[in-house]
Amino acid sequence: MTATTVRTESFHHDSWAQVLDGYVDERGLVDYQRLAGNRGDLDRYLELVRRVSPDSDPRLFPSRDHELAYWINAYNAHVFAGVLDRGPETESVWTGGLISGRRFFVATDIVIGGKTTNLKKLEDDIIRGRYRDPRIHAAINCASISCPRLPRQPFTAEDLDAQLDRAMREFVTLESNVEVLRDRVRLSKIFDWFDSDFLDDEARHGNDDPRLLDYVNRYRPEDRRFDRSLEIEFIPYNKGINAQSAD
Repeated sequence: MTATTVRTESFHHDSWAQVLDGYVDERGLVDYQRLAGNRGDLDRYLELVRRVSPDSDPRLFPSRDHELAYWINAYNAHVFAGVLDRGPETESVWTGGLISGRRFFVATDIVIGGKTTNLKKLEDDIIRGRYRDPRIHAAINCASISCPRLPRQPFTAEDLDAQLDRAMREFVTLESNVEVLRDRVRLSKIFDWFDSDFLDDEARHGNDDPRLLDYVNRYRPEDRRFDRSLEIEFIPYNKGINAQSAD
């Protein structure tokens, strides 16, 4: 079986696992410089993703978790490739004449399962739109310091629920994402940008008066939860590249 042959029983993320293990450190920072000179595993994985997706070959994705794990990994892998294709980038993927990141997330085409799309459509139309699980905001990574920590293993169908729970618990317990002040709480800008995702999920869980702190509290230890009436501010997003130091 060649490196780019899809196994008949399911889609596997082996090559992506090699990339994460070899080039991501415990802090979730990426050695883009070294990866740029040895991108064989990344390119093999992307070639599979270009040809095969849950839409093109549903038989390879027998469950919702198989599908969602694929889309999250595909997003993160394409972000890696986008960074490398820019140089690799040394400052931020949000720069380049457009501080909004439009060039990186909207104007750059990617191919998934034989169809052309972009990172923004992949996130909004598929990952968010189809699956409606706000835990994905602790899993997809846009190559920025304020993104959730990138794990060193792929997301997999077999462990997806536990992986997403773990990612969100970590995200809301880090002071860089949830800062407790005397009379208010500062939250990651992600909770501002995607507030409807979190509030809608609270409503689906039976909360008829959902608030962002209700969602945050769900993933924090019981003794570290907040009064839901506290004032909320949002932490400015650090869009600097999530690269390991060159030192």
